[in-house]
Amino acid sequence: MRLHRNFAKILNVGTTNQDATGSIYEVVPASEDPTQDGDHGFQVYFSLTQSGGATSPTVQAKLQTSLDKTNWIDVVMSTVLNQDGPKVETKDAASAAVPLLTYVRAVTVLAGGTKPNHTADVALIASAPFRVRKVS
Repeated sequence: MRLHRNFAKILNVGTTNQDATGSIYEVVPASEDPTQDGDHGFQVYFSLTQSGGATSPTVQAKLQTSLDKTNWIDVVMSTVLNQDGPKVETKDAASAAVPLLTYVRAVTVLAGGTKPNHTADVALIASAPFRVRKVS
């Protein structure tokens, strides 16, 4: 079992019933990082809550990656929350079909006849040191 002691919060959403798109971050190695990029063992921490809404309301958070800050690919997705309450989980980015590219961001996607209120925290975590630099 790896210890994931290095983290960077990339999305913090207060209560809203709108989809959210976080800032764009560049993932850069820390100066003291002896680990090869492909060996970092990144995971994504998702903490979501949902309340209200009607006609099958749902909330899902996604970590997306990009080479050009224009075309985004979903890399890791949270479990879809389909009832009121909280959900906290971590998902492994290493098993994703697409590797983390230069840029990352997190988004939340709401659905339902009436979208639910939600809160969200998303963090990138790893077993080796890394930094993120906000680019927009």
